[in-house]
Amino acid sequence: MMELITFEQFLQVELRAGTIIDVQPFPEARKPAYKLKIDFGELGIKKSSAQITTLYSVEELLGTQVLAVVNFPAKQVGPFMSECLVTGLHREDGAVVLVRPTEPVPNGSKLA
Repeated sequence: MMELITFEQFLQVELRAGTIIDVQPFPEARKPAYKLKIDFGELGIKKSSAQITTLYSVEELLGTQVLAVVNFPAKQVGPFMSECLVTGLHREDGAVVLVRPTEPVPNGSKLA
C-alpha cells in the first residue's frame, strides 16, 4: 500500500530544472552510471550519479534539461558525492527514462 503524504510535505521537495553541462563515465559504480554536473542557475552547479546509460549517450545528455530533487542531503556513491537526485521512470525492461521539460525553461525553475 502506498503511504499518503500531505500537500505541505510535497511542497518541501525542491524539484528543479537544470541543464546537464558535463557527463563522465562512472566505472566504479556497482551498476552502470554516469557522473553528471547540472547547472541549476541561481542554485549553482550540482553533481549527481545517474543510472541512465541504457538509453542515453554522453553526447545526447550534454545540454539536456532534467528535473531533479535539489534539497536532499549529499550522498556518497562509491568515491563520488552526489548532491541531487535526477528523476526518471522505469520502463518494463528496467531502463530509466528521464523526466525532463518538453520546452526549455530557466535553470532552477521549480516544478509548478
